Amino acid sequence: MKKAVLVFLFAFLISAVSKAQMYTDFTITDMDGNDVTLSKVLDNSKGVMIGFWATWCSPCKEEMKRLADVYGKYKDQGFEYIAISIDNQKSTAKVKSFITAQGYTFKVCLDPEKRVFESYGGKDEVPYSIMVNKNKEVVSVHVGFKTGDELKIEEEIKSMLGIK
Repeated sequence: MKKAVLVFLFAFLISAVSKAQMYTDFTITDMDGNDVTLSKVLDNSKGVMIGFWATWCSPCKEEMKRLADVYGKYKDQGFEYIAISIDNQKSTAKVKSFITAQGYTFKVCLDPEKRVFESYGGKDEVPYSIMVNKNKEVVSVHVGFKTGDELKIEEEIKSMLGIK
């Protein structure tokens, strides 16, 4: 009996982890109403980080602030960063004013129904970030953010871009 329970738990954990780490193409609308398709972004880059966030989330704002600098360093070397807001319909108006006030230049998209977020295994915790390489493989997943995490993320970006 114990063995069967352990096998079930192991299979459940493997399926949960693999679901979160599978590539799923999507087309989503950016703040200006333009379509952004992940496969097209990957066709023109060496890899992308997809960061799910919300205007009410302080760690999300800190992650974006830190990653804006990292994005600036590596965007000309093939790195893309897409910040996807999971704010609901009522609070999406805050997204554009926040991004504009911060002067961010990376792509910012809206996912008020959380379809893309959930397709990548997102639950309730943000920030939730996925790194996808040119071969459409999920190479890392990050849940939460604290100051200093950007150093590890930067190393992952450099590795994905083939920079030593």
